Amino acid sequence: MALLGAAAALGSSCTWAYASTRYAKASRDVGSQRVNLARASVVLPIYLVFTLALHGRNLFSGVSAAQSGWLLASVICSYALADSLFFTAARRLGITTALSIASAYPLWAALVGVAFGGERFGPLRAAGTLLCVGGVIALVRLAPDAKSGGVARARIDRAGLALAFVTSILWAGNSISIKEGAVGLEVMQVNAIRYAFALALLAAQVALLKRKRSPERFRPWPPGGWRPLVPAILADALFGSIFYVYGLSHTDLAVGATLSSLAPLLVVPVAIAMGEERWSPARFGAVLATVLGIALLVVTVG
Repeated sequence: MALLGAAAALGSSCTWAYASTRYAKASRDVGSQRVNLARASVVLPIYLVFTLALHGRNLFSGVSAAQSGWLLASVICSYALADSLFFTAARRLGITTALSIASAYPLWAALVGVAFGGERFGPLRAAGTLLCVGGVIALVRLAPDAKSGGVARARIDRAGLALAFVTSILWAGNSISIKEGAVGLEVMQVNAIRYAFALALLAAQVALLKRKRSPERFRPWPPGGWRPLVPAILADALFGSIFYVYGLSHTDLAVGATLSSLAPLLVVPVAIAMGEERWSPARFGAVLATVLGIALLVVTVG
């Protein structure tokens, strides 16, 4: 089970690597809240149908108030709050610096798992976690847009640094909340609850933003409409969410949170194969360190 959970966590990184590039483009046009609302709107009916098929009218049987609270917290720590804080930090610091700081979140999740969950964290697991997190941060720093200086800031923006750090704490909180909230529940139930909360919170946010923005600045959909995003939404919010929840609920946080955070590693080979980016010794070293970290984490699963 633990090895399958580790594979599922890594699989969620694959689906996010594919979908995040599509989301990023649409977010520039309509904002992250509307993209996340589209994700919830597409997949929530699917999760509800599957949950109904499994449980009939007892849709949320076995779900305690505490578990609902944890799953609500996971939504707040991701779609409803953390994503907005991250994009604000990215505007102030540049996407590279903000993502480098926020990508440290598996470390905080692992520390909570050790301190409060009694999870083991020996030398091999510690080395694997640090290599993965360090490798991902290095890959982010070595990305082409990091060198272009297009959005980089020459001065230190303390507010931006604080927002990026808070984002990393919230992303860790998302991993922790899902692990706690999913105990004893089926993956379909967990995601039905999560996306129901997400749909309600995001709809309220979008309605509020619509009232604040002038009509000429408000764009209800990206150029070309939402249909081109549907494959990415299904890959990420359906299959990726199933992998993510299963991975976190069947592994220790040091393993699940780390292996589900490796999208930057998976994007690099694809971009190089497509001729969009090039290898460099530093980049090769970052990839090698991350892969070694994965191997060490997998060795500790059991």
